[in-house]
Amino acid sequence: MDSAPEVSVIIPAYQAAATIASTVTSVLAQTIDHLEVIVVDDGSSDGTAAVARALSDRRVRVLSRAHVGVAAARNAGIAEARGELIAFLDSDDLWLPRYLELALEALAQAWRPGFAYTDAYGFDPRTGLVGARGLEGGPPPSPPPLRAEAFLLELLRRNFVFSSATVPRAVLEELGGFDQRMAPAEDYDLWLRIVLAGYSPVWIPGKHALYRIHARQASRNHARLRRAELAVLAGLPTQQMPTPAHQQLLASRQQSLRRELRILEGDARLAARMYRARRGMRSGWLASRLLGNGCSETPPPDVAAAFPDLTAV
Repeated sequence: MDSAPEVSVIIPAYQAAATIASTVTSVLAQTIDHLEVIVVDDGSSDGTAAVARALSDRRVRVLSRAHVGVAAARNAGIAEARGELIAFLDSDDLWLPRYLELALEALAQAWRPGFAYTDAYGFDPRTGLVGARGLEGGPPPSPPPLRAEAFLLELLRRNFVFSSATVPRAVLEELGGFDQRMAPAEDYDLWLRIVLAGYSPVWIPGKHALYRIHARQASRNHARLRRAELAVLAGLPTQQMPTPAHQQLLASRQQSLRRELRILEGDARLAARMYRARRGMRSGWLASRLLGNGCSETPPPDVAAAFPDLTAV
């Protein structure tokens, strides 16, 4: 058997036949070679597994299982992974070529590292528009907090950690991986638990990934995501908060989420308008609004070099 890879990349995939090849290809194009890619086909009926297997690269493995959701799919990938570092990538997102190289360097230099994270460009694959990240949480704080207590304060306010993070296997084994009960905020739950366990978040400066904006994303269901975030925060033990300021912020954030949910669940028309605004990508104007300020028809040089035709990925 080949020696264990430096890093295992886990890609949960459900109905991802249209995007899985470009996602995996962006991993295989990384500047480090000693890696493995585990595509966990989560019960797709559109040929996702066949597309992934057709890539015919010895570094790619495909696991097929019944549909149970992204958190369980990630955990299944973790169980099969051989690397001491485990990186996560969604089946419709892309990495720029140096992402893993920079993540490994950052983790190696950190004290008690918990996860390495970066920022991402948002992009509309139908128009090729690229701009600021289109995630629910928005871009990370600038500059990112270096001390764990300050980082935790920011993270309690919102989840700004792009889900494509790289985590030491030992950390995942200690904390039990992703909690399936917290979907679709299972990644937010994991980042909080890692920081509360005393591990250090590690920032990779710049943008080293691309986040595909489209209507099918789970994060666009506003009420469902807010319910999950409330469950995550409600499950955090108040006594583990390092300072009274953290305790107060935890309580106030839960109150804010409850108020927002009462509005969303009590006014069906408002909820429908919010949901349509977040899922619609029918015009360049709306795409630019979701992508944020700085949206341009000319991709940044690093993006253009790695992906000359974004409308084809």
